[in-house]
Amino acid sequence: MSLTYHIISLGCSKNQVDSERLNAALIENGFMQSEDIESSDFVVINTCGFIQSAKEESIAVILDSLELKLSGAKIAVLGCLSERYKKDILADIPEIDLVYGLYDEGFIPAVKSLFEISENFVKTDKRIPLELGLPYEYIKIAEGCSNRCSFCAIPIIRGDHVSFSPDSIYSDAMEAASRGAKELIIVAQDIASYSFGSSDLCSLVEKISEIETVEWIRLMYIHPDHLSDKIIKLIASNDKIVKYIDIPFQHASEKILRSMNRKGSSEKYLDLIERLRSEVSGIKIRSTFMVGYPGETDEDYNELLDFMKKARIDKAGAFVFSPEENTPSAELADNPSKIKKRRFEKLMKLQQEISRDSLVKMVGQKVKILVEEKLDEFHYAGRTEYDAPEVDGVFYLTDEKNKVKINDFCEAVITDSTEYDLIGEYYDS
Repeated sequence: MSLTYHIISLGCSKNQVDSERLNAALIENGFMQSEDIESSDFVVINTCGFIQSAKEESIAVILDSLELKLSGAKIAVLGCLSERYKKDILADIPEIDLVYGLYDEGFIPAVKSLFEISENFVKTDKRIPLELGLPYEYIKIAEGCSNRCSFCAIPIIRGDHVSFSPDSIYSDAMEAASRGAKELIIVAQDIASYSFGSSDLCSLVEKISEIETVEWIRLMYIHPDHLSDKIIKLIASNDKIVKYIDIPFQHASEKILRSMNRKGSSEKYLDLIERLRSEVSGIKIRSTFMVGYPGETDEDYNELLDFMKKARIDKAGAFVFSPEENTPSAELADNPSKIKKRRFEKLMKLQQEISRDSLVKMVGQKVKILVEEKLDEFHYAGRTEYDAPEVDGVFYLTDEKNKVKINDFCEAVITDSTEYDLIGEYYDS
């Protein structure tokens, strides 16, 4: 009987793609995926090590999984956390059967050695989602990052930016479409930095948009310093690219941004937002901000709040600065935890008000919905093009005629809204 495994994938969508490649490699090498973690022969935890809270979550999941060893299961750990802290994990949690770094071709042979399997490693470039049947998939186009933001450990963990070949990306997109994905989400640490031979992000996305069954293409994680006019024109002109963009501004104070090794300012970012909204009709902007960065004074923080009030960014998240070893910002004097917490809560309260106002203005509009789940006889959950999966809002849809289909598109009229979600009714055209 083949050995069974269960993968726990933590962290970002880029890490999820790594887990999906691992999933395909395990299956290709004779292992059997199991949805039941309790009865699996081994559990693979693909960890995240981006910020302190992510590290804590990864450690907690690892410790919880050790209980499975009582039933004979083996535990394998890989990913960003173990890449960065392998020696510490080996020393502090010796119960783990296999501690590996970032996923690569050496992982499967290491697993086979763990189970004393002699068969040769079978190589595959495929990717199999951990959960089949979803209407969207992530398409990872590059690894690493060369931006060298002073607070970020990604270049330390994953190295400088390396773009994948357009042929391999297109093949991946085609396979995703063949599995039924109608939305493809283009991801990397900074997709605007994509460059491979004569291909750039725009030519790559234009090629992917030719896949007939793909209806939505979503662009995630574009560094604001690299968002070119060419990319803006691409979003405006290509009907398959949803009118949504994720731009992690991180801050608005020029002083703080310079310390972060970024070139922006409140004025520059407001101009960029104005360009986007004037050139791409109806676009919704998502961003991420950091509070409590070393040296952030009340004046700097208030400048950030003022920027948010002026920018009225449709969707925004925030996180509290945590010093990452061996990064430049870790050498700077940190702000007290109470101040950081208070600033975070105030910023998120402001963003909640902005989001509520933005969604209220959409009431009465007709929108296209990707239906993802049936809640009961007449009610469904889905998303508009303005909501990325897992991070943004939900569209709660009523269809008393039972005409909508799961993993398919329909039209709906927005009848109400909450702080982050929309409510509406099926529109029978």
